[in-house]
Amino acid sequence: MRVVGIIAEYNPLHNGHIYHMEESKKQAGSEFCVVAMSGNFVQRGEPACTDKFTRAEWAVMGGADLVVEIPTVFAVSSAERFAEGGVKTLAATGVVTDLAFGVETEDVNALYHLADLLEREPPNLKIYLMHHLKQGKSYPRAQYDALLDYGIPEDELSILQEPNNILAVEYLKALNRFAPEIRPLPIRRIGNKYNSTVLTGKLSSATAIREALLNGDESVYDAMPMSVAAAMRFDAQFPVTFDRFGAMLLYRLRSMTIDELKALPDVSEGFEQVLYRAAREATDLKSLLDAIKSKRYTLARCKRILVSALLHIPAGLSDAVGKNIDDMYLHVLGLKRMGRGLLAAMASRAIVPVILRHSDLQSCTEVARASLAIDALSTDLYAYALARDLHRDSQSAVTV
Repeated sequence: MRVVGIIAEYNPLHNGHIYHMEESKKQAGSEFCVVAMSGNFVQRGEPACTDKFTRAEWAVMGGADLVVEIPTVFAVSSAERFAEGGVKTLAATGVVTDLAFGVETEDVNALYHLADLLEREPPNLKIYLMHHLKQGKSYPRAQYDALLDYGIPEDELSILQEPNNILAVEYLKALNRFAPEIRPLPIRRIGNKYNSTVLTGKLSSATAIREALLNGDESVYDAMPMSVAAAMRFDAQFPVTFDRFGAMLLYRLRSMTIDELKALPDVSEGFEQVLYRAAREATDLKSLLDAIKSKRYTLARCKRILVSALLHIPAGLSDAVGKNIDDMYLHVLGLKRMGRGLLAAMASRAIVPVILRHSDLQSCTEVARASLAIDALSTDLYAYALARDLHRDSQSAVTV
């Protein structure tokens, strides 16, 4: 039995995602599709446009047979850590045979070459990387320049300017390291580019869709399945934006000591001092971000640090969850009724606990329970921002 896995955020689910699921099943020759999905907060360091249960329900209605949650400590991390968390989650199911992911290049061999090089990280490449980091560059920029210095042609490196290609390289690295038995399956992206802010009809990017939703552009509904469009059009609380968390975030930052700020994931080089001062001077989220972002600390990196503060994620926990596969878990968010056989197969083959109800937590390690507590806190805070009860995570998963 072939089972294709997909790592996604569905923020929100759109027609391109539906195409990707269908094409993934087709190219993998797969009967089932398992999605590892971000929870209430996403990799760009923001709350998802809707809660994880709603998005899991959309995914199942759109073609997924089973949706499991990527632990929050991975979901709000760098591209490398995000890919690691997604791959480890799918590998832990014991049933996924293929990983399908979108790419924005026809030169797939270049992706494999770059993934292999970055995984091996030859001594000279590491020296070049450290040189550029010391110049105050962001990690992606420093990595790009280091590869250029190492001798990789600029036309090959240009593919790393597209987000899907960056993630594709990280997926290939993670598969090689943690799940070599899973076959990689690159799927050529159709429609406009990932970061395009312009709607292009029925196949538009998630970035363009989010911007159009905020601007009240009703033509955006053509780019989404009817169920998603209806929720976005008639539920005034969606899409959820980071601004709703501004007050609680400032409160959290102002209650933290410099040592606690220093212990946050991805904080280094005295950035805790910048955070400490800015939190006491800022009056809202925008003024806070304007005060802390820089060439080295990009906007996305700053947002991920802020979410880590909001959710009480210490750097040590993030490292601990990633170190040992036994500290992973499979929190089921959504299930297709026809996929109960898949769930049964996963329950017997999974190498980590499958979480369907609160009592299943007892079989988790102490580190896993600490990670699950972060996932639960994200639901609490998201529910508070929406003034809505979201505690379905203590009951059964959404079944469609």
